[in-house]
Amino acid sequence: MGRPRRRTAAAQQTSVVGPTTGTPRWSPDGRWVAYDSRPGGRSGIFVVSAEGGSSRRLTPPADDAFVPTWSRDGRWIYFCWNRNGDLDMDIWKIPAEGGTPVQVTKTGEFEARESKDGKWLYYSRPPSWLAGHLEKPGIWRMPVEGGAETLVLNKPTERLWTLGDRYLYYMETDANPHATISRLDLATDKITRIAEVEKDLFLVCAGLSVSPDGEWIIYPQVDEQISRIMLVENFHW
Repeated sequence: MGRPRRRTAAAQQTSVVGPTTGTPRWSPDGRWVAYDSRPGGRSGIFVVSAEGGSSRRLTPPADDAFVPTWSRDGRWIYFCWNRNGDLDMDIWKIPAEGGTPVQVTKTGEFEARESKDGKWLYYSRPPSWLAGHLEKPGIWRMPVEGGAETLVLNKPTERLWTLGDRYLYYMETDANPHATISRLDLATDKITRIAEVEKDLFLVCAGLSVSPDGEWIIYPQVDEQISRIMLVENFHW
């Protein structure tokens, strides 16, 4: 006789209502969730308890802020800040408890990840669909405390990449006929192709995530697109 299935239910996590709310990121201790949302006007970075409740906005409401990620020690939240409203984006960080943002990069960066040892910051440039161009594709890194940047992966990845303990996982979005999932060994620079995606990708608000044990990868794809022609009865102009 099999075990009875445990029933689960979805629970609303955020109290900020906006047309676009997403990019949820667990804090390292599992107590908090950071996310971006546009409740009205500009997009911002918010934090909410993992148990739900009221959210706090961390970033100023006058400019757009996107894609939060936590530092390994949970003290900081990295994010992309479009301060001038002209797609001039850079990575900043702000104390998780709130406070004054600190600029991290200055040459047009978008999404960041800290290495497991907290020594390196890996980041990408804004995706082409957002910036309208992609001058430096791929993934770069620099010391967390600041310094020269180094190209780690010279491939276009859009927002489909993430950092594990030993590997940098990414999707080759320009592969034919479909995108592929690969991983880069950060110690040896060896690239291993893991799988080929059989369907088109959903690139807007996309993301890539790897389970803590490294056994599973989550990615967005378009399973079905439907268009319908509707008839309106008793229509009067």
